[in-house]
Amino acid sequence: MNILKSVILILFLFLNLEAKVVTSVNTKSSTGEGSGLTREEAINNALIEAIGKINGVNINSLKQTFVASYSDNQNTNIVDMYKEKIIKATKGEVDSYDVNNVIKDENGNYIAEVTVYKTSVKKYYDIPGYKPDSRRSITVFNSSSQNKQLGDVLQQKIITNLLQSRKFNVLDRDSKGYYEMEKALITSDPDVQKDEIYKLKNVLATDYILLFHVGGVDLKTKGNKNKIDVVVDYRVLLFATRQIKFSNTLTMSAFVKGDSLVASEKLSEKIAKKISDDILNAIYPLKVAQVSNNEVVFSQTLSNDEIYECYSLGEVIKDAYTKENTARIETKSGKVQIIRSTPKLSYAKILEGSVKKDDICRPLDDSGVGMEKQHSVNPNGTVNLGW
Repeated sequence: MNILKSVILILFLFLNLEAKVVTSVNTKSSTGEGSGLTREEAINNALIEAIGKINGVNINSLKQTFVASYSDNQNTNIVDMYKEKIIKATKGEVDSYDVNNVIKDENGNYIAEVTVYKTSVKKYYDIPGYKPDSRRSITVFNSSSQNKQLGDVLQQKIITNLLQSRKFNVLDRDSKGYYEMEKALITSDPDVQKDEIYKLKNVLATDYILLFHVGGVDLKTKGNKNKIDVVVDYRVLLFATRQIKFSNTLTMSAFVKGDSLVASEKLSEKIAKKISDDILNAIYPLKVAQVSNNEVVFSQTLSNDEIYECYSLGEVIKDAYTKENTARIETKSGKVQIIRSTPKLSYAKILEGSVKKDDICRPLDDSGVGMEKQHSVNPNGTVNLGW
């Protein structure tokens, strides 16, 4: 229930952050100087120089465009035909100009100075909520076939756990049909506001793929107790290179009284938490955000009563062969226990030692939840855990 309340609160906050289309206007300018026997020729040459500087337009093509130009009866202002010629010659790269000055020198030649302008208007959709640039993206896929139903349950719970960690952009790949319906509405419905089009082309590609497979499930009932054994293989792939960055096999069992559905739900929560914690600890090791009033503060939601061992980080160790950074020397600094949490923070009391800001913390193994063992999956999909 507390988790449900937290998810609803986070969703409420996200929906209430304003989303809008932002318009930005940028004007570039360039000044050119030219001379000629007539006023028009001087302005032509000045325009050619200014336009050439602002966007590298071929000067010869501009000269051919401006060979014929006109002035008014007072011979003081170039008529709007210039603007049409400029736009045509530059294919819209320049949209206006000013004649700053025209003088006649002692030899009877005209010298002109002009400034040309290019104004660009850019619109983009300002995504509501937190900006995705500061977080890595991950997509969760269930590749289970024989145990797909359990896999679907695990997928949803893993997604929820990763979202609550506030460390990833968790991307959806299972609802394509709904996105296509909304896209069709934006692109084809005449009643949709025209700026809605800027919501398109903002889809993120993933950084990591979390791929898991439920290899086997075995349920045994004895009296009013259920023993459920599950094997799950999972790996994290780096999408850009297809490298396997993390891989593990989890074998877990639980003894739960009562209905088998209840037992399955409790076990699936434990499995999902174990997988989520492994991924988070591999990519984002839990780090102390602050120590205040003898309490340790973490910048994510953790479960109450969980115990973590904390370590201060020392010198970086390089691999003797590859010369890559392998890890940093760790010195145990203490042990903490989570006592309360909010949708964004968790607080822990220090059980022993002297924990400091930026120490990393790892959960103690919970042998009562499940154990990794040598296992095999039987042809019928049940699990032989070796006991």
